[in-house]
Amino acid sequence: MVSMNSGSLKRMSARVQSVAHKLRWGIRSVGIAETIHGSARLMKLRLQHPKRSEVSLRSGPVLEFDYPSQSPPVLVMFGDFIDPEFSFLRQVSRPDWVVVDVGAAIGQFTIFAATLPCAVVHAYEPSGANIATLKRNIERNHVAGKVTVNQMALSNEDGSAVFETAEQTWMSQLSSAGSAGGEIVPVRTLTGELERSGISHLSVLKINVAGFEPKVLEGALPFLAEGRVDILVLLLGLPSLQWYERIASSGYRFFYYHPLEKKLYEIKSFDERSVLYHRPWPARHIIAIHSSAIAACITSGVEICCPLPTQNV
Repeated sequence: MVSMNSGSLKRMSARVQSVAHKLRWGIRSVGIAETIHGSARLMKLRLQHPKRSEVSLRSGPVLEFDYPSQSPPVLVMFGDFIDPEFSFLRQVSRPDWVVVDVGAAIGQFTIFAATLPCAVVHAYEPSGANIATLKRNIERNHVAGKVTVNQMALSNEDGSAVFETAEQTWMSQLSSAGSAGGEIVPVRTLTGELERSGISHLSVLKINVAGFEPKVLEGALPFLAEGRVDILVLLLGLPSLQWYERIASSGYRFFYYHPLEKKLYEIKSFDERSVLYHRPWPARHIIAIHSSAIAACITSGVEICCPLPTQNV
């Protein structure tokens, strides 16, 4: 019983810290007044509890979602894409970009990327429920000509697996055992899938797959080892630290971006403290840039700086 109580307290503490972190992050991005207005929008949504809703973002896109399973509370509350990598990609984007979104969910990153001056976005998502909403959002935002949707999971080996749909669909994951709520999906390595699709080079690769990033990175390593991706946007996670180090050995440099300063702060060590406590701006993702693409970022007005002293953000 003591162990259960201790575990519950830890989970509660983690949730409180996560909420506090997002509030600081949002206030810093959009200001107190907009955060207050966004809190009212979020409360109204919870009180009305519609089957489906949408959020109109200040930057233009409209995202539909099933409620509550696909609700994006950060977007509803703050009214736009506020992660620093969005600001960075806007700054450096080019019309010939080829973008891959692994873990596309309902299309937040896919729609963002498709509204940049890029050529094409390849979206990978296993969940049938998410795919249905993703396709609606693609049509709603008039970017169907730039987006290819692929219903599959990416991992470290080819095959098929049962994909378990969680109550919050973005937390769904592959399972070794079937269940009434699961669906069988193809599983591919990113390297093999890109080669089958005739894609020899990527401008941007975003990976956010609810903690399974190490397996996706393992499957992408042959592609990355040849420097065939310019920019990586990776969900932060302690299990991924060893993969960051391996990717760095293939010519990639790791950074966090400060959107107001337009500066990339470099991460040169891949231990927990170095990666998690040197963020100059609240961030859930880390950015890696191949050495061959650094010059293009600099000419786009982005400055590269040394790491900041330890921060707790």
